[in-house]
Amino acid sequence: MTTTTATYSKQPDPTVANPTEELKRVDAYREWQKAEGVKVITDFAFESLDKVELGPWERKGGRGAIINIPLEDLPNDCQVVELKPGGSSEPEHHLYEEMVYVVSGRGATSVWTDEKHKQTFEWGPGSLFAIPINAWYQHFNGSGQQPARYIGVTNAPPMMRLFHNNDFIFNCDYPFADRFGGEDAYFNGDGKLYTRRIWETNFVADAINMPLYGWKERGAGGINVMLELASNSTACHISQFPVGTYKKAHRHGPGAHLVILSGDGFSLLWH
Repeated sequence: MTTTTATYSKQPDPTVANPTEELKRVDAYREWQKAEGVKVITDFAFESLDKVELGPWERKGGRGAIINIPLEDLPNDCQVVELKPGGSSEPEHHLYEEMVYVVSGRGATSVWTDEKHKQTFEWGPGSLFAIPINAWYQHFNGSGQQPARYIGVTNAPPMMRLFHNNDFIFNCDYPFADRFGGEDAYFNGDGKLYTRRIWETNFVADAINMPLYGWKERGAGGINVMLELASNSTACHISQFPVGTYKKAHRHGPGAHLVILSGDGFSLLWH
């Protein structure tokens, strides 16, 4: 005959337990904002990106602000950055994607995974490009007298909240060579047009005046191009509508950032 003895740790009785301490969850994205000391704006719409009020953000090259829509579960954010005259950002890399649209000013950006093979390209108002994930980059203002302003739409919020370790986000050394390996002419503006108006490229010199293509399903003679940049998951598109017409009503998840490139109009939103 075998006799066994089992020992169990005493568990609290849920009928009598009376805990007083709440579990504290750390929001890595909000903590990063605090650590950056950057101005955070929570709002839906702005009259002009040139007039968005900025605060100090020296690491980015001068001044800046982060725009968050009024939603806790942020799928992305919008970083508005102004490089001071003759200024530059500090070199950085990160495990989140960033799509850059130049609002004003002229300058250049260097991108690299190997210090010996930097790719540098120039940009101006209306330029659009994406930073390949985890590639090193640095922005430079080409003017010694005027600031240069851009917006960077990123998926930093969900990435930071997924890993909740920002040292990993900013200091991981894994090179995503399938996206960018330092290739020559990577940012020269060449691209390939696919069906469904998809233009695959890594740099658009002038998004305001780039060619668009017919999309009769949207109605009223509207034209459009769908952009795939730097093999990123984050994408964008540009649409144009004739005088006195409108885009057909549609809906999608929260977090789309709309930038009016030209023209006047209005938007209707409803549940």
